Amino acid sequence: MAILKALEYIQYSKADEKTVLVYTDSWITLQLLQNQNKHTHIIEQIRTKVIEMEQQEWIVEFSWIKAHTEQSGNELADQLAKEAVSSKTIEECYTRIPKSAVWSELNEQSVKQRQNEWEKSSKGVITKSFFPKIVDRLKLRINATPNFTTIVTGHGNIKMYLYKYKITESPMCSCKQSVDYILYECKRKLLEHKRDRLKAAVKRSENWPVSKDKRSTKFYKNFKEFANSILLDKVQCVNMTRWIRNQNCKWNR
Repeated sequence: MAILKALEYIQYSKADEKTVLVYTDSWITLQLLQNQNKHTHIIEQIRTKVIEMEQQEWIVEFSWIKAHTEQSGNELADQLAKEAVSSKTIEECYTRIPKSAVWSELNEQSVKQRQNEWEKSSKGVITKSFFPKIVDRLKLRINATPNFTTIVTGHGNIKMYLYKYKITESPMCSCKQSVDYILYECKRKLLEHKRDRLKAAVKRSENWPVSKDKRSTKFYKNFKEFANSILLDKVQCVNMTRWIRNQNCKWNR
C-alpha cells in the first residue's frame, strides 16, 4: 500500500526529472511484482500504476534494502507505518479483505464447528481421550499404522474388542488386554521395555504417567514408536474362521 500511494503521489507531482526509484525492505513484494502468475489486488494496482506512469514518460525502478539497518528513509517509513496502523488512515484507503484472511476465518469457524460436534458425539470415546481438541489433532501429520490406529481407537486386534464381537472366546489372554492396560499396566517384558523408553522421553519435561492427549500430541513421535512396537496377540485361526462363517450366514440372510 505504501508503494502504491507513493507512486500515486509522485505521478501527479511537478518533478523536473521523471525518474523514480522505489526503495523497499519488502522482498516478497518485489518477488510478487516480478511473478506474472500472481494477481493479488494491490500488486495488480501497482503494476497498472507503473504502466500508466511509463506511458507518461516516467521511468520507474524498484530496489530492495535490508530492514533495521538504521537507514534514515527506511526508519522513517517504519515510523509512519506504525502511526498509520493506530489511526483510521488504512481503513480509509484500503477496505478490501485479503483472501488469506477470509480463508483463515472460515477455517477457524470450521474447526469450532467440528469441535462442538466432536464433544457432543457419544462415539469415539477412546479416540477422544487421545485427541480431545480438534485443533491439536490437525497440527499433526499422522502416518497411521494398524497398531497406532488400534491403540487410539480401541478397535482392532485387542482381546477386549475381539471378545465384544465374539471373534474370540474370552477378553483375557496372558493378561487383560485393553488399551489402558497396554499403556499403563501390562508386565510383559518386551512391552515394559518399550514403555520405559516412552517414560524416559516424557520425564524430560513431564511427570509420568502423562495424560493420553499429551502422549499423542506433545510426545507423538515417542508414542508412535511405542504403539508400533507392540506385538499384539494374534487371533486364533479357529476363532477367526468361525467369525467369518457367522458373518457369511448373516449376509446370506
